[in-house]
Amino acid sequence: MTDTSSPRRKLPYTAFTECWYVPGETTVLDLIHPDDGLTLYFRKSAAEILARHPAARRMAFDDACKAADEAIAAKYKQDVSEITEARYWDALEVLPPVGFTVSDGVESFRMSERLAGSLTAIFARQGERYFTLTDDIRLPAPEIATRIKAFVAAHPMSTIEAPSRPADGDGPSGQPDLAKGRAP
Repeated sequence: MTDTSSPRRKLPYTAFTECWYVPGETTVLDLIHPDDGLTLYFRKSAAEILARHPAARRMAFDDACKAADEAIAAKYKQDVSEITEARYWDALEVLPPVGFTVSDGVESFRMSERLAGSLTAIFARQGERYFTLTDDIRLPAPEIATRIKAFVAAHPMSTIEAPSRPADGDGPSGQPDLAKGRAP
């Protein structure tokens, strides 16, 4: 059992240069206190960490953060896919967008809320087609435009199924479509 009663120096976070990390995970297990080698938050020894997490590795905190970022990207990053106009506008109106720009004829913005790490949903429009991808919030607008144009070149026709329309312009419930000026 670990002795949790002894006092420890309170240090700034920059003093914690090592941590325990399980390769492939998206988070660090815990920082290691430089005075006693126990974990910062749970005061666990190396033996206790390895008993619970056999794949854990003691490593430099900066290296663990890079590895966790790579794991986040592998888990959450998504290529371009086509979406509906409604989904695009919902995303644009739900939170203030980040980096709303137009580059090479492609309008794009990023969600201000991150999915994980620096990854966020990115939305784009080219003409009457709408798209999304999940990538780094700092992805430059010209790179977004390049990816959208590559998707469009590979899929010249929309990949979104057109909604089925009721016969004779009637509304979805079989009622007259009043928006088209048809009276009952």
